[in-house]
Amino acid sequence: MSRERDLETLKLDAQLLEQAAEAKIAEKSADLVREVYSAQRERDDAIMARLRLANEERDEALLRVQQLEQYIREMEDINPKESDMTLQELLDKLEEAEDGADIVHNGDLILEHIRRSQERREQITAEEMGAVIIERDTARAQAPLTFLHHNQDKLAEDYKKLEEEIQTLNIYYSLHQSLSQEVNLKEQFSRAISLYEDAIRNRGELLKVTQHQNEELGRQLREAQCQNTELKESLRKATTCQKEMEDRAHKLERLVDVLRKKVGSGSVRTMI
Repeated sequence: MSRERDLETLKLDAQLLEQAAEAKIAEKSADLVREVYSAQRERDDAIMARLRLANEERDEALLRVQQLEQYIREMEDINPKESDMTLQELLDKLEEAEDGADIVHNGDLILEHIRRSQERREQITAEEMGAVIIERDTARAQAPLTFLHHNQDKLAEDYKKLEEEIQTLNIYYSLHQSLSQEVNLKEQFSRAISLYEDAIRNRGELLKVTQHQNEELGRQLREAQCQNTELKESLRKATTCQKEMEDRAHKLERLVDVLRKKVGSGSVRTMI
């Protein structure tokens, strides 16, 4: 009876170990799915941040190029009465200078050229700003509604440009996602395969332990069966021996009765 209880206990332990292994496999699979989704979100956020930064840097670079081109045009548009050579010609002469005096002279000419250009640009800018301010004030005074509509049209145009830029970013993002999707799927598949291989190895180890326990239980069961057989044989022998003893006891009792009867009748001879 005790061995049967031990056998049932071992079977229950094996079932619990198998259930624990299956639960562990399910937990690892869920962790893998969560990790994959988290990595995908982080990668998408990083891609969008890089795209925004790239667009900002592109806009800044374009603005600097436009400013530089405008500056060069303004430098070259100096009044011919103030200078007989352009800035590029002065730079060429500075490169061709052979002694220090020529370098200093050409450098002074370039500095003077730049100074006059800056003065001219500031003057032109001030005149243009004054004209713009006058025109703005006049337009506001004469047609405030037209001014407001103009601003609304400009805002609508800016909004449309912003939508176009967003669509462009979405296209860039879709292209990048399409290119990287295959690599990501391969990585996810490799990680999933590795995880399942680990789970299979763990399951194999558990099966080995269970098989070993089953073999041990089988051995114990065989020993119990052998002991049971021996006990049955011993019981059979004891029963046979007891029966023989009982038969002998009955014979002795009958013999005693016979002897008593003979003694009572006086027919028993004295044995010397």
